[in-house]
Amino acid sequence: MTNDAILETDYRSLYLPTKDRSFWKADADSGSQLGYLAWGRRDFSKEFLPECQHDGWVCTVIEEGTPSMVIRGKTVRLAPRQLVFIGPDCPFGWASIDDSNCKFLQWMWTEFSSDFSPNADRDGHFIRRIPRGKSQPFRQNHNQCRREVLDYNERTLKYLHGCRLIFEILVERLIESEAGGDQSEKRFQQAQQWMKTHLDSKEPIARLCDYLDVSQSSLYRLFKAATNRSPADFFHCLRMDHAARMLNERGMQVKEVAFLLGYHHFNDFSRAYKAHFGHPPSVRP
Repeated sequence: MTNDAILETDYRSLYLPTKDRSFWKADADSGSQLGYLAWGRRDFSKEFLPECQHDGWVCTVIEEGTPSMVIRGKTVRLAPRQLVFIGPDCPFGWASIDDSNCKFLQWMWTEFSSDFSPNADRDGHFIRRIPRGKSQPFRQNHNQCRREVLDYNERTLKYLHGCRLIFEILVERLIESEAGGDQSEKRFQQAQQWMKTHLDSKEPIARLCDYLDVSQSSLYRLFKAATNRSPADFFHCLRMDHAARMLNERGMQVKEVAFLLGYHHFNDFSRAYKAHFGHPPSVRP
């Protein structure tokens, strides 16, 4: 690495890129919880950085490319949509390896909340894959930090404190989603709960798609995989089962049940009930 690639070092050897690169570093006495911010494209095959420890937790999101980090002497090839989280006492650097051109986002936070789960492991690190379509909140957080530090004013420290809290939540949710297993199962449970509490909906499938922010084709695939039924059929079964309980266990009138389930005409309800159970709602088993 050439001398002009190192603009400044501190006691923990924070190596900064050349001055025409996109980065920001907090003043030593600023009191900022954000110590360093970097973004843009880098070719670490030409601008490698040696292993060192840092003044805070270094968090990097790879947006494009496959650069390599050296973490505790071990070279790790990274991939797009990976989050790399490294504690202050864990030495790391960027390796000079071919095909290390990348686009990335990077934060260095000097502190985290006491209850932030990765906070205890100062000398550790982890790498997590960000699910497809879930990178945008990290980019938004980085953009918010960047806009604030480039227009530094008397409210900046408070604003960055809020950004740090949001960043913590993003990381914790990423860890929880990986530990929680199949996200499709969670999405199905959310869909099922919505249906149970909206049995009077006149357009349940369209409204459920809005609620989950998915297309009707995605919702259909979700229900077919979980139940081998279409969402419309699943909803209809829930609705008829609930109707039977209101009629048989609560002794409610047919017209009353039809009204509570969103039918305009009780005859429409009666026909649907008979088609489902094989007898009209007026016949109690």
